[in-house]
Amino acid sequence: MNRKLSISLFIFAGFFVFAQCKKQEEITNDSHTIVQDLSFTDSEKAIIFNNSIDSAYRIMNYFVYADSIVLRKQSRNVDFSDTSTLFYLTDRLHVTVIKGGGIGIAAPQVGINRNIIWVQRYDKGSIASHPWELYLNPVITKYSDTLKLRNDGCLSIPGVSGQSWRAIWVNVEYDLPNGTHKSEHISQEYTAHIFQHEIDHLNGILFIDRLKI
Repeated sequence: MNRKLSISLFIFAGFFVFAQCKKQEEITNDSHTIVQDLSFTDSEKAIIFNNSIDSAYRIMNYFVYADSIVLRKQSRNVDFSDTSTLFYLTDRLHVTVIKGGGIGIAAPQVGINRNIIWVQRYDKGSIASHPWELYLNPVITKYSDTLKLRNDGCLSIPGVSGQSWRAIWVNVEYDLPNGTHKSEHISQEYTAHIFQHEIDHLNGILFIDRLKI
């Protein structure tokens, strides 16, 4: 299920035009527009390339103070102009969630505060095999009015579980690895839950923030 580096290199050319639009993003701050450089930093690259592409990253642990700081940060969008680094990160992120036994993972959980998530799509495939899909720069644009308490847990908060309040459906927008921007209505409750949990990570929110009181 792990995508090979060769696939990453193959689609590199298709990113060229899209990359020019995504290397920087504009942030409006009051009356000023700030252009943010989205290039991967040296410190990010040190983490991304600290082991082979088929190895898992160390998962941030909320009970470790330094890790908790990372998990509480707001993430930034990805840099499409450096696909070799981006796909090295996403490939290893996928290995990490598979080896960790999770159903979803976000880049901040491995120390990279970027808007990247993997989600196992329980609304697709068969009972025995649900596909994994990668989403870049995902945003939830609408939540259902109806909320439901669902069992929840997190690879970054080992040994802790509970029930968190979740919308029963969500609308999401995201970029695919080929540069396509899409919007989607996620109507299956469990899959909608996973999207909410992982996108929360990108905003520094953990499932313990949504526990039943």
